Amino acid sequence: MNIKLLKFIVIFMGILIIFGIVILGLAFYNKFKNISNKSNSNIKIEMPKNMDFLDYKVSEKNIYISYKSSNKILIKIYNLQTGKTLKEIEILK
Repeated sequence: MNIKLLKFIVIFMGILIIFGIVILGLAFYNKFKNISNKSNSNIKIEMPKNMDFLDYKVSEKNIYISYKSSNKILIKIYNLQTGKTLKEIEILK
C-alpha cells in the first residue's frame, strides 16, 4: 500500500473519532440539561364534594384519579407538568 494513502486514512479516521466524541458530548449535555430543567412544583388537587377517593395511577405525563359516590364513579385526568384538568369521565352506577 502507498504510505501517503495510509497516512490519509489514519488522519481521516482520527478526525472522524474526534468529531464523534464532540457530537456525543453535546448530546449528553443536552440530555442532562433537559433533566435538570424539570420543575418540582406542587400540584393542588381538590377532591369533589360528597365523593370518596377510590384509586390513582401515574403515567409519564398524566395522573388519573378516581372517586366514587353512591350513584357514580368519577375519573379525573390531570397533566403533571401544568396541573390542569385534561378530562373528566363519569360512570353512572
